[in-house]
Amino acid sequence: MTETTPMASNDDDEPLLNTIVDNSTNVNRRCPTCQGTGLVTTSPGLVALIPLDDVRLKRRHTLLWIVLTVIFCTIIATAVIVTILPRPVQLSIKNPIIIDATDDSYRNSTCFRLTFIHQTNIKSDNWVPIHLINLTTSVEHQLIPIGPDTEKFFGHQMYLRPLGTKQSNITVQLDFDPNTMAYRACQGIFRQMLLFKLQTTLTYADFLLDRIQITSNVSYQYVLCNKGEWKQHENTVVNTTKTV
Repeated sequence: MTETTPMASNDDDEPLLNTIVDNSTNVNRRCPTCQGTGLVTTSPGLVALIPLDDVRLKRRHTLLWIVLTVIFCTIIATAVIVTILPRPVQLSIKNPIIIDATDDSYRNSTCFRLTFIHQTNIKSDNWVPIHLINLTTSVEHQLIPIGPDTEKFFGHQMYLRPLGTKQSNITVQLDFDPNTMAYRACQGIFRQMLLFKLQTTLTYADFLLDRIQITSNVSYQYVLCNKGEWKQHENTVVNTTKTV
């Protein structure tokens, strides 16, 4: 006789789900889903029971997280760009109204040399350090350039800190020949001042691409070149003329 294999009915699922393995007799029950075959077949009698507190049943705010991630990345990128974006550097003059250069002046019959200190403030609006290269000052008197430009080099390791300020002093030395108005004015017996036009130029490199940048400022400065003292040789000439 041919043995007929009994078919598993839907009623068999309930006792199988509640089956507890008996360790004393080592009797194992077959899986109610695949019946020991290792394959899951489609059957209208199989029902999956998932607890209500299962995390898989909770709503996932995927779109909200995507929007928040995009906003956060945009804010971070904007902050980085704003931080490293190059900003201008400002130059301001810190000299007094009148510079007394009478102690540092030199005169003879062929030349008049005038020396004074030109003070400049360097202010950076950058959020990152900048590399200072050099500072140049050119001087004009009555629209005529005087002598070579005065230049100061900062060196390779000179950096201005973020949002920092630095004061730089340049020694300006000017030579006038006897044919200039400045020579004749400062050789007089009265107290005299010269009005100079000073153009200061700063060369620096930015932090982002190490590009060379230039900023400049124009100022006007009064420089005292004569104390107003009478010259002894002029008094002697006057007395000799009266005696004769």
